[in-house]
Amino acid sequence: MDADADVVVLFGGTNDYGHGDAAKGNMSDRTPDTFYGALHDLYQKVLKKYPGATVIVMTPLHRTEEDKVYNEVGVRNWGTLLDYVEVIREVAQYYALPVVDLYKESGIEPQEDFIRERYCPDGLHPNDAGHEIIYKLLKSKLKMM
Repeated sequence: MDADADVVVLFGGTNDYGHGDAAKGNMSDRTPDTFYGALHDLYQKVLKKYPGATVIVMTPLHRTEEDKVYNEVGVRNWGTLLDYVEVIREVAQYYALPVVDLYKESGIEPQEDFIRERYCPDGLHPNDAGHEIIYKLLKSKLKMM
């Protein structure tokens, strides 16, 4: 990324749930070996590299099979996707970073057939209409800042 970026958006977590193998850890972790620690590591690196930038965190969207005990590669998850989302919210709050909570506010719930068909046909990746929702939520958050 350009060293002079004035806005940085951090959007992740669904792959950690879907096929990651890091332990959950806890809020005091600062090592990239746990989910908590990796978030701290990422946020600190971004905040140090872009001290004047607006940094915004986006939570994962809902996805089909978001409550599975074993992920896509057969590793036992330490929680549901919502548990991952809650950790993302917690660590972002620690750094006082604004959050676009797509999990809570996007209106995209692919476990409902008519919503999945409209916004994320594969149950995970948003199509153009789904991206439009994300864009509007992000734009709204930026305007409030």
